[in-house]
Amino acid sequence: MMANKTVVNIPVKLLIMIWVVVVIGCSNNMLVTEAVSDCAEPCMPVCLKEEGATLHVCEIACENYCQQISGSGGIA
Repeated sequence: MMANKTVVNIPVKLLIMIWVVVVIGCSNNMLVTEAVSDCAEPCMPVCLKEEGATLHVCEIACENYCQQISGSGGIA
């Protein structure tokens, strides 16, 4: 009897661990990503087409681009 109970509990525990990892992974991605400005929105799809581009890097690059074209914080 005990052998059957142990066999059934292993997959349940495994499924719970997988679920926890997925939930934590999804919530971490949601916490890191911030909304970009209206100016940076059209830049994002162009940036993300570049090889090796990530969402985080493109957010920074597009916001920096917006600062430069608006004249606030550009390179002197």
